[in-house]
Parts: sequence; C-alpha cells; structure tokens
Amino acid sequence: MKTLFLIAALSFSFGQFAAAQILCIYCYDQNDSISSGVTNLIQNGSFENHNCTPNTNGSSYCPNSINYNCTVTDWTCTGGGLYTYASMWTNALTVVPDGLVAPYFGNDFCMICSGSLGDTSCLENVDCGVTGIPTGYPINASYYGGTEGISLSQTVSGLTVNSTYVLEFWCGGEDFGSFVNWGVFAVDVGFGDTMLRCRATNPGKIGKRYIIEFNATSSSQTIKFTNWGHICYECTELILDNVRLYPIDQLDASVPVCASPNSAPSFASSDSAVCEKFCISFFDSSANNPTAWLWQFEGGTPSFSTAQNPTNICYDVPGVYDVTLITTNANGNDTTTLNDYITVHDTPAFPTIAQIGYTLLASAAATYQWQLNATDIPGATDQTYDVLQTGFYTVIISDGNGCKNSSTLYVQITGIAGIFSNANCAIYPNPSSGSFTVELQHAEDAGAVTLNIVNTIGQVVYSSNEIISVNDWKKEIVLQATPGIYFVDIKMEDVFVRRMIVIN
Repeated sequence: MKTLFLIAALSFSFGQFAAAQILCIYCYDQNDSISSGVTNLIQNGSFENHNCTPNTNGSSYCPNSINYNCTVTDWTCTGGGLYTYASMWTNALTVVPDGLVAPYFGNDFCMICSGSLGDTSCLENVDCGVTGIPTGYPINASYYGGTEGISLSQTVSGLTVNSTYVLEFWCGGEDFGSFVNWGVFAVDVGFGDTMLRCRATNPGKIGKRYIIEFNATSSSQTIKFTNWGHICYECTELILDNVRLYPIDQLDASVPVCASPNSAPSFASSDSAVCEKFCISFFDSSANNPTAWLWQFEGGTPSFSTAQNPTNICYDVPGVYDVTLITTNANGNDTTTLNDYITVHDTPAFPTIAQIGYTLLASAAATYQWQLNATDIPGATDQTYDVLQTGFYTVIISDGNGCKNSSTLYVQITGIAGIFSNANCAIYPNPSSGSFTVELQHAEDAGAVTLNIVNTIGQVVYSSNEIISVNDWKKEIVLQATPGIYFVDIKMEDVFVRRMIVIN
C-alpha cells in the first residue's frame, strides 16, 4: 500500500481550464507511481527505448539541435534550436523512478516574466500550478527555440469521447549544487499549456508526481511536455519519467475524487512542508458558494482564521499538524480535515567554516551558497571557496529538506593577492568556436599558475600548469568541447580568478 503525500488539488473551477476538459490536478511528493497495474495508453512512457548516449549533452534527441544524433521511440521532439542540449540521463545525475533513463529537457536560460533574465516576480503559485505569466512568455533566444521552447509529444488514439482519463507522470530537475530552486514547465493534454513546477532532484531526492484528470473531447489527443529553460540563475530544468495515461476507473482509490458541485469543502496551501519559523498561505476551493469560513491550524500561529484565504500562518515548532476547514452557507455547514497535512522541519545547525590558507571549507550540508559582504557570489556553490579579497564571507547551507542556516567569517587578504584581478584577465573571442586566447596583464610576478577549464557540472575539460614571468602573458587554447557555457579558472598561491566563456 503506497503512502500518498498530497500537496494540493487544482479543481476544475480554476480559471486556467474549461470545466469539460481538465477536471483537476493533484501533485504529490514521491518518486514511485500512484496506481498499479494500469493499462498504459502511452507508448514508451518510461523512455527506455532510445538510441541516445546517456549523461552527455553531446547526444541530443531534438532535431533542431546541432547535437542531434538520436531519437526516443514513439515520442516526437519539436522546437528548441541549434544549441538545445536535450539528452537522456541516468541515476548517476538524477532520480530515475522508472527504468534506467529519463529525458532531460536541456535548453539554457529563458525569460518568463519580462525581458530581464532571472525575473520571476510575476509567478503566482496556485495549488499545483503556477499563473501570472504574461502573454508572449516564456521566451528564449532563437537558437534555443524562442517562444516555442523544446517539447516531447505523443498522440494517443482509441479514446472514448466524454470519458475521463488520468495522465500521471513524474518530474524532477537538475541540481549540481547550482540549480536548486523550482523551475517551470508546461503540459498540454489537448487544451493548451498548463504551467507546472519541477524541483531539483539530485540522486536520492524526492521528485514531484502529478495526476491530471480530464475528459476526452475526441478519440485521439496529443500529450505534450514543454520546457523553455532555466527561469532564473538558480532554477532547475525539467527531467521527465514514468508517463502514464489510463482510464479513470484504474486510478488508485486513495486519490481524492475531483471536486463537483455537491462535494464536501476542499482547500490547498502554498506549501505543505516548511522549515520552522516559516509561514504558509491557505486557499479555499470549496463548492456550493460558502459565505463563512472557520480555519483551525494545529501548531500554527494564529491557530484559527475566519478569512476565506488566510495568509501568514506561521509554524515555529517542528512536527506534523492537521488543518481543518469549516464552511457555511444558507443550507448549513460542512467540515473537512486533512490529517498530518503540514510538516515542519527542524532548522539545521549553524555551519562551521574552516580557513586553510585562502580556502574556506564549510561543514557538510546538502547545498551551499557563499556570499561576500552579504551578497551572493555567482557560481560559489561548492563546499569550499577560494577567497579573492578581504571581507566578510558567509556560507548559507541547506539540508535535504531545503531548510537553511548560515555562518560568517572575516578574512583578510595579504601577500600577493593584488597582482591581478578580473580586470587584468581577458578572454577573446567570447563567444568562441573553441579556439580562444587567455591574456593576463601586469602578471610578471605571478610565477606558477594553474589554468583549468570546467563545464557547468564541475568537470575539468582542459588543464595546464604555467610559469609566468612576463608582463603581458597570453595562452592560445583550442578546446574540443560540446557547445555550451564553460568557466576558465586561473589559480596561483593566493589568487583565484574565474571567467565565463561560451563555446558555440
């Protein structure tokens, strides 16, 4: 018997859907499937039939990509562009809940709320979905698909018109310590895009499982998943697996029935698992037009509310708590209670920071973000960090539940730290086809220098040791590498410089 962890239900009354089409959406925190022994109308829903080389962005299943060299049987890849890097991943890089591989929708960074990269201010989480995205967005550069994004789709035939079907699938996202925040993707069951969220799933993490109940309006309908890319610098991209389409009578009995005009009251929350001292908002989705509401929040502050959609309900003590909603209209009242609906996790202990020369080492944690003088250092998400200048260094750590804590250490740089900085380091041309020059100016006293080129998952793709004794030093590099973003790391005894280069 599976244990289901219900996050929220999106009823048919939500304005994004038509009542005769999508009935409701449920989402759960779990990696295994909801219903067993179903008749799956999706072919190759576990994506095991393919001819791709897993775990390499140089093997793409998208025809518009310059890396296109493989296909996924029964699925059609559309959209994307020259530099789309859609590939197959194994459990060495992510959770794979069904079989050996899962497709990764690699498509760079996109803009979702405005023309500013990283702007997510428009997003509004509503139950299992997300709204607020302006018309014309998300959008990416033309060589990553523009407004189309990158999609995998499959047309299913033999459906019975006006019958209800269940689309169930698992989704996750890349992590690598850099892309730890939620991403956004779209699913279309034949009635247009519905925007949903995906979370980072390094091996061992819990993925998100969605159930979409809908009425078939024709005997054949196309199921399509679309990703435009990272919606912010720390936001993940879509990984998909275990796609199943089956009749409603095969749905596990533990899944709630979709809302109807005669159903008991229902509700959802902005989250059901939080860290201590955090607050939650609740949303009423009851039928029958209630005129009064009484919420009861076990373990919450305040412990009750009469608002229709109460906000800032805070939980200060770790534990598992019930939530009750009593609604009233002219015909009387109705009560629904979700037992153990809210989980409050402990805050992790303060991290320790050890200084070894000019390298800082944080105590073990799930993720890291280093700051200098209270400002995030881009790309500084490893357990160690090589300091570049005098200042207050903070490490923000999180545990497996996403709960955070931090510590700060003051570091003063002495010695040769000022020999050169980013301003003294030039890389050209950038972008490059693979042949480029690294130039250091005013570097005659640099001495022994290590030069590494690493990709976005931390793998060293080029390395050399140099002795610098001239004022203006140049190094010609020819890099045989897959197109994408790389980092040029230059390190000596007391100095570390990191510059980004794009290979196209």
